[in-house]
Amino acid sequence: MKLLDRIKEWLGIRKLLRELPAERRPVAVNLALARKVAIVYVVEDEAAHNHVRNYVKRLKEELGLSGIMALGYSDQKALPHFLHAKLNFDAICQKDLNWYRIPQGNTVQNFMAEEFEIIIDLTLEDRLPIQYIIAKSRARFKVGRWSESNKRILDMMIDMAGSHSLPQFIQQVHHYLLMVNSRPEPSLN
Repeated sequence: MKLLDRIKEWLGIRKLLRELPAERRPVAVNLALARKVAIVYVVEDEAAHNHVRNYVKRLKEELGLSGIMALGYSDQKALPHFLHAKLNFDAICQKDLNWYRIPQGNTVQNFMAEEFEIIIDLTLEDRLPIQYIIAKSRARFKVGRWSESNKRILDMMIDMAGSHSLPQFIQQVHHYLLMVNSRPEPSLN
């Protein structure tokens, strides 16, 4: 990253930290019981996009989730051909960022205004546009990867212990979100 880009990002992070609400009251929801779920992710390549697409399909088939929305971010100037809007999927790229590298536009504003029960951050490293969307989202329960910078943004963080595999991270998030507020099985005694 060039020096000017680093300065822009630093200013954007400061702006985000100033805009964070003082207190938030998260409402932990089990993934199997949620009605509206959002996923944000970074699109490094078509394989990463396909992993998220397959996860969305899995959530629909296994859990019957119909209210699911995914927002991808590509660090390119224009959207790659495989990222153009489809049902339940939107995408943004560099042209959707302002000078401070903060996302703007109707797609982002509508996504952040939606009241999701759970929003899942599937990024494997810190990205300001994604962190901004997560921080400003009206979602009740915000989940993602553990990092020092996510402490003030997320309600539940999952430590990947050095692993940088998107499929593995998706599996961990899925596993732990099914454990949150799960109802105990009735005892036979």
